[in-house]
Amino acid sequence: MQNTADHEDQARFQHPSNRHAAWHDVLLLWIRPDQDAVKIVVFALAGLLLLLQYTLWFGTGGAVSLWELQRQIAVQQAQNARLDERNQALDAEVLDLRQGLASVQDLARSQLGMVKKGETFYQVIQQPGQGNKSAQQ
Repeated sequence: MQNTADHEDQARFQHPSNRHAAWHDVLLLWIRPDQDAVKIVVFALAGLLLLLQYTLWFGTGGAVSLWELQRQIAVQQAQNARLDERNQALDAEVLDLRQGLASVQDLARSQLGMVKKGETFYQVIQQPGQGNKSAQQ
C-alpha cells in the first residue's frame, strides 16, 4: 500500500502540471507550523518589543531623560535671564560711576552717610509714643 502512495507522489512530481501543486503542498506544510511554535514566536516578538519600548522610554537617552534635560535647560535659561538683567544693571551703574560725580555723591550719601563741606546734617529722632499718636489723629 505504501508503494502505491509513493507511486502516486512520483506521478504527481513527474507530470508538469502536478509539479507546481506538489511543491505548493510541501511549502504549505513548511509554512504552517504547529500552534505552540506560533505562540512561542509571538511571545518572543512581544517581549522584544517591550524591551525596545523600555529602552526607548526609560533607557539612557530615552524620552524620560530627554524631558528631564529639557526641564533643566528651561531652569538654566531662566536663571541666565535673571543674571543677564542683573549684569546689565551693574554695567549701567559702573558706566554712570565712571562718567559723573553726581552718582558717586549719591552713593556716598545714601550708603555711607557722608556729608559735603558746608552742609549741615540734621537727624530727626521721634520718640516711640509720638509717631503712633500723630498717625492716629
